[in-house]
Amino acid sequence: MIGHIGINNEFLNFIEKSQELTFFSTQGGDIIHVSSAVEQLFGFSRAEYTRFNMRTIVHPEDLYLLESSQEKILLTTCLPVNFELRYINKQGEYEWVEGTITNFLDDDSIHALVYKFRNITSRKINELEQQLAIKELSRLNQELDQLVYIISHNLRTPLSNLTGLINILDTDLLDEYNIGIVALFKTAINRLNETIVDLTHMLNLKEKNGVNLASIDVREIFEKVCSGFTEQIEQLGIKLTYQSDCSHVIFNKSYLESILTNLLSNAIKYRDNNRLLEVNVNLIKDEQHNCLLSFSDNGLGMDLEANKQELFGLHQRFHSHVNGNGIGLYITKSQITSLGGTIEVSSKINEGTTFSITFKGQLAC
Repeated sequence: MIGHIGINNEFLNFIEKSQELTFFSTQGGDIIHVSSAVEQLFGFSRAEYTRFNMRTIVHPEDLYLLESSQEKILLTTCLPVNFELRYINKQGEYEWVEGTITNFLDDDSIHALVYKFRNITSRKINELEQQLAIKELSRLNQELDQLVYIISHNLRTPLSNLTGLINILDTDLLDEYNIGIVALFKTAINRLNETIVDLTHMLNLKEKNGVNLASIDVREIFEKVCSGFTEQIEQLGIKLTYQSDCSHVIFNKSYLESILTNLLSNAIKYRDNNRLLEVNVNLIKDEQHNCLLSFSDNGLGMDLEANKQELFGLHQRFHSHVNGNGIGLYITKSQITSLGGTIEVSSKINEGTTFSITFKGQLAC
């Protein structure tokens, strides 16, 4: 006889032919039969299993899951209850399984609780490895944030002191050689200051909870940004135009100022010296009431087919004739996407570049 008295042999034959992983137990959990597939998977013989209770083969931490499933199944008949837990094998190791328990206690041809399941150990190991990797990345991320904070905070004061000292230095008392050295020193300090500012921006981007949203007058912010470039705008004869059919966006004021500053700074850096620079800013509202801002220039442009994937990456630069650290566009995109927006770019070499920003879901007024 294939199985325990009371279990229909035809049913058991079907289980064996289908190679299903199946336990049969009494209402109290005593195992009365297992399929040959179970023997092959866990290593215990059928005779050994008949000396076990379901509780003895389940991981101690999962007993409450087994008991919960058994309690539910005793309240119903022929309707399966799902479970996921660990069974022990003959090597003393636990295998993850998931499956169903079905109550056939009142079925005269079976008269048992039937546990059908499949082995999911590989999947669980992968999930655990992913969780550990995420946990480790989170830890490293926190350490990196702390390092960035320490660097930016501890360098800010001495850098400010150096800037103050170099600014009050009386260059009239220096010869031409030392004046040149002082100029190089100023350039180095400015570059270091830019790096500290960028580090602070990057750190602030990760603290999204502290970002305040408000209705922002885009023209007002753009004019404020332009005022910071007054000398360059006048010297280079830059033509600036601003058009809009809406005036405000719901955004963070500091972020918007930073975004427009980075875009205008890039337009000036990568201008075509063979023609006057033109910068056009246009703010419109689409049919879904999203605010769309385009920022265009007629500068050098770039080869997007070769560089589009890296354009917003950290420390990416595509023109080597001007100074830069490749952080500006990374920060710009991060600021936009952190608040639910998107940024796209179109560009052609020697024709110019257009950045298109969508403030998704934010009504213009």
